[in-house]
Amino acid sequence: MPANKMIPLDEAVARVESGMTLAMGGFLGQGSPLTLIRSLRDGDVEDLTIYANDAGFGDAGIVELIRAGKVRTLYCCHAGYTPAVNEAVERGLVELVWTPQGNLIEMLRCGGAGLGGFLTPTGVGTSVAEGKEHVTVDGKVYFWERAVRVDVALVQAHAGDTLGNLCHRGTARNYNPIVASCADYVIAEVEHVCCPGELDPEKIQTCGVFVDAVVRTTGDNASRHAA
Repeated sequence: MPANKMIPLDEAVARVESGMTLAMGGFLGQGSPLTLIRSLRDGDVEDLTIYANDAGFGDAGIVELIRAGKVRTLYCCHAGYTPAVNEAVERGLVELVWTPQGNLIEMLRCGGAGLGGFLTPTGVGTSVAEGKEHVTVDGKVYFWERAVRVDVALVQAHAGDTLGNLCHRGTARNYNPIVASCADYVIAEVEHVCCPGELDPEKIQTCGVFVDAVVRTTGDNASRHAA
């Protein structure tokens, strides 16, 4: 394991290629990896498939990638705070796959844990479960939802060290730790970068073993990650 995982931003996002599948942390603007998102927005990648809780908040977040024409498919639970995403869907510019919030995070968790999938009752009888295998257990109907692993995960942390150990603040904990577990390559953007040993071990929510690269949050992004 590298003793120092800090790398330049352009080197980190260079690992993302057109056509890849990504997972992103963030919960309605809290804990979103905006520095990484904006670097991708301004780059050459396109045709991305993204798994995330939502499309961002207002004009910030994954919506920026969609407006730039970088996204082919978005799996998410909520897009009500990003009108531009709904407009893009109506125009056929992006495919939006609605996924119940609990199902989506469990899909990613199972992918990180090396499991094949899970049984869930959430979505039975709706379009969510169409075409999927159904199972009855003790008289209750479930359907089989497959686990998800992605090529690259982009996560955000309030603080982290150069080994990739991360501390998330407030609602930023909702998705970032799980997202960091389900990818072949994980890039973390960090507001406050520390030396190894400076973080309280009891406050680390994502262990460095999951993180491949660390970049520093830039510009005014840090102010958007309040508790």
